[in-house]
Amino acid sequence: MASDQPAEVRAGFWRRWLALLIDGIIISLPFQLMVAILFAATSGRIQQFGGITYVNCSMLGTVPDGLAPPPPAGSNFARECNVYFFGAETGRSLQVGRVTREGGSTNTVSRVYMLDSDGHPINGVSIDWVVMVVFIAYLLAMETRTGATVGNRITRIRVVDVAVPSEPSVPLRKIVTRYLVMSVGIVPMFAVALAYFGLYGTDLEATAASNIFTWLRVTAVLTFVWIIFLCVPIVRKRDPLYDRMAGTAVVRA
Repeated sequence: MASDQPAEVRAGFWRRWLALLIDGIIISLPFQLMVAILFAATSGRIQQFGGITYVNCSMLGTVPDGLAPPPPAGSNFARECNVYFFGAETGRSLQVGRVTREGGSTNTVSRVYMLDSDGHPINGVSIDWVVMVVFIAYLLAMETRTGATVGNRITRIRVVDVAVPSEPSVPLRKIVTRYLVMSVGIVPMFAVALAYFGLYGTDLEATAASNIFTWLRVTAVLTFVWIIFLCVPIVRKRDPLYDRMAGTAVVRA
C-alpha cells in the first residue's frame, strides 16, 4: 500500500471527472452514429439509450392493452420516451407500471418495453451493454500501456505505478485492482438485486410485495457514503483508497 502523502502533484476531482467524460464521449459517439443509421434501417430493432442524447418523454392517457409480458397488476401510468442523437432517433421505449404511496415513501413497480419506429412493441436489441464493455476494455488497455487515456492526455493527468513512477506503463493487475476496489460500493446493491431475482425471478408482483424497496434504499445510502468516502481525498488531492490499495496514483502530467 502506497503512502497517502504525494511526491508528485495529485490530480484533482474536476480533472478526473472531465477526463472520464471525454473518454465516455469518445467511445459512445461511433456507436451512436452507427445506431442512428441502424435504427432507421431496421425500423427500431437495434437501439441505444446512453451517450449524448436528448430524451423526450410523454405520459399516455391509458395503459396499452395486449402487452407481453403483461405489465404489473393495477398499472396506473404509461410513459413513452424517445431518445435522440442530434435529431436522429436511437431509442424508443414504453414504461408501464404502478405507483403506490405508503406513508412518506413512494414505490414504483414497472416494466419497460422496447418500441419500434412506429411505436409498436418489439423484441429489439439494445447495444448499451456493448458500449460499456468496450469502455471498460478501453480504460484497462490505455492505462496499462501508457498510463493515460485520451481524456487523461487532454486534461494533462496520468495514472502511475508509485513503485516506478517514471515508467509510462502500469501493470495490468494494478489497474484491475484499482477499478475493483473502486466498485466495492455498488456491490451491496447488486447483491440485493441478484438475491431477489434468485428468489422471485421476473415475478414483479412477488418482488414488489417483498421488502426489496427497503433494502434498495439502504444499499443506495451505502453507495452514496462510499462515493463521498472516495471523493474526499481526491478533492484534497490525495490518493483515495483504491489507489492506495493498488499502489497507483493519478498525477498531473
